[in-house]
Amino acid sequence: MAQEPRRVMISAGEESGDLHGAALVKEATVSAPHLSFFGLGGERMREAGVELYAHLRETAVMGVTEVLGSLRRILKLRRQMADLLESEKPSALVLIDSPDFNFYLAKRAASLNIPTIYYICPQLWAWREGRIKFMEKYTSRRALIFPFEKDFYQKHGLSCDYVGHPLFDEIVPLSKGKARQGLYLPHKGRMLALFPGSRKKIFSRVAPVLLKAAEILTRDLRDLKILVPLASSLPPSYMFDALFSFPEEFKDRFYIYFGRSQELLQAADCALLTSGTSVMEGTIIGTPMVVAYRTSPLSFLLAKLLVKVKYATLTNIMAESEVVPEFLQSTATPENLADALIPFFYEKSPQRRELLLEMEEIRKSLGGPGASRAVVDIILEEISKREK
Repeated sequence: MAQEPRRVMISAGEESGDLHGAALVKEATVSAPHLSFFGLGGERMREAGVELYAHLRETAVMGVTEVLGSLRRILKLRRQMADLLESEKPSALVLIDSPDFNFYLAKRAASLNIPTIYYICPQLWAWREGRIKFMEKYTSRRALIFPFEKDFYQKHGLSCDYVGHPLFDEIVPLSKGKARQGLYLPHKGRMLALFPGSRKKIFSRVAPVLLKAAEILTRDLRDLKILVPLASSLPPSYMFDALFSFPEEFKDRFYIYFGRSQELLQAADCALLTSGTSVMEGTIIGTPMVVAYRTSPLSFLLAKLLVKVKYATLTNIMAESEVVPEFLQSTATPENLADALIPFFYEKSPQRRELLLEMEEIRKSLGGPGASRAVVDIILEEISKREK
């Protein structure tokens, strides 16, 4: 017997949330086709069937000073999305990361008796641990993607669902040769995947450094090609403007794509990344990488004072050591990045072999596919409880 249609509101304010939200909606299309989704997201969620009322490019900022610069616009959008909850009265609300935006929606949903599932929960284990009380009061279920998060929630006496990492559902494994073929790249030659970030302020701070590091590498590695994905949260002009100052003799080394980050990581010999979801993609795929991150001095100072973890990169947090070279603020220089990357271009280098072994151990600890289906089941359970 066909089930009654149910509408679910979903809010994903960043590129990574768009990726995971799209996988969730695609899974629901198969296993729970009576559910339809609307809300905040990006191009991937739109393509998956989400009716977008707002686009994530309006919310994709990070850091204290960066947020302050966009505060009026973000607050207005947040109120609009909360009003949408009230006017549409969905059967459930799914929140993906972005706590400063999504906590407001969780509170409004609780006042309307709408069950709220938090998927990709905020990193309370890293900072602002006191928000655990908010999670307990205003969310119905907490779907966790890292095994160590479960211990944190249990320590605080709060129930949770460990669903595993959604990237295992989203990554289509390809050999290096198949990935290059699908991207219309030469089969042979060294390739670097360069990910300059998906947020405007971070891009403006980091992209010039990454491009300068790439310039250094192209002088040393004559066959090097540089693969760059364009994030949907950024106008394409951002990357092309950044490339304008790149030496003319090297511009033909660049291959630029709209999205396709996972294929690029599988096609490349190694990667130069900003800290974010692409780091976990590279870890699961098994691409040696170097991470660079720069934010405003004030944001960095506050992070040093407030954040309780030693590393900025999730791979290193899980390994409890700096297995992936990470360079922050003043240490993120083109020379440091290029020097750290060079060994990863050589198959037999001890640095490459050691990093690949460490990433394999982390992959094993993350489980396997099934996160999206587990979250769909949680949504159905919460809707069922509400309607009894």
